[in-house]
Amino acid sequence: MQVTIDGRALVGNRTGIGVHTAEIARRLEGSPLIASHAEIADRSGLECCRFRVDRMAPGVAWQQLVLPRIATGGVLWAPHGTLPLALRIPSVATLHDFSSLTMPLRHRFKTMLSFNLFIGRSLQMATRIAAVSRVVAEEAVRWFGVSRGRIEIVPNGVDDFFTPDGDEGDYVLFVGTIEPRKGLDDLLAVWDSLPAPRPRLVLCGDAGWGNVPLPRDAEVTGYVDRTRLRELYRHARAFVYPSRYEGFGIPPLEAMACGAPVIATRTGAIPEYAEGAALLIDPGDRAALRDALVRLLGDSALRRELRSGGPERARTCTWDRSAALMTQLLAEAGR
Repeated sequence: MQVTIDGRALVGNRTGIGVHTAEIARRLEGSPLIASHAEIADRSGLECCRFRVDRMAPGVAWQQLVLPRIATGGVLWAPHGTLPLALRIPSVATLHDFSSLTMPLRHRFKTMLSFNLFIGRSLQMATRIAAVSRVVAEEAVRWFGVSRGRIEIVPNGVDDFFTPDGDEGDYVLFVGTIEPRKGLDDLLAVWDSLPAPRPRLVLCGDAGWGNVPLPRDAEVTGYVDRTRLRELYRHARAFVYPSRYEGFGIPPLEAMACGAPVIATRTGAIPEYAEGAALLIDPGDRAALRDALVRLLGDSALRRELRSGGPERARTCTWDRSAALMTQLLAEAGR
């Protein structure tokens, strides 16, 4: 089966949609073609893929004007959810979230332009649709009238790279884009109220949209590679993910796989994979977040329980399974 992949999510640091694209692409058979508007520097794990770069900025212009001339046979996989309106071959569009529609003031203008203008027509055009969680699938049905029969849940996952190993460290960890949507204002407000002595606070991730005033005593690592990220997960005394909105939420799953005791919000797919194996709170509930942090930091037995249960639960969510589902969906679209 000939598969062309819209590879824009792989340009730059590999996070979020980029992780999803790479982990599935590397498991597809038949040497898929990854096409992009700019060079993809990080090709790790993608040795089985072919690459094509036709330079054009912005990326949305490349998608609409160039990609239809590249994807002329087989099936196009669109990990960003939107399609070239001139596309003439079968396609699978993957939906990660609708945050640029539901939270438009918390995104860059170019993000809103590339998604909001094209998502409605793309969902009409797509032969099949993949959604990373039931929440996202139901949003597509409710807001765009998509038939449930056209949607398949193809979730994110983890692989055996993310495994527990090592002793508990002296820091609380957050991993994700440094932006307001991730609930960092809630975490930082709560952090200032915690009694001393308290562990270090480590914030790991690229800067995103909006200004987040960071405390002087927080350690901000910026983007880190997978090896460094795994070590941060493994040794965290607690991992905190207070996001206000997610389509899925990969970092808590990776943290659980590495044995970190997790506190996360009930958003996206997090309740589906983490209920009973992490401490879950409602988005924006600072009192609950503070209670969970105080409880977890003060209860070594609870941390040991979560360190044991998290990896076991995470093993049920694998990239191999996700790639198998996507392979089937691409094959059905191409018939």
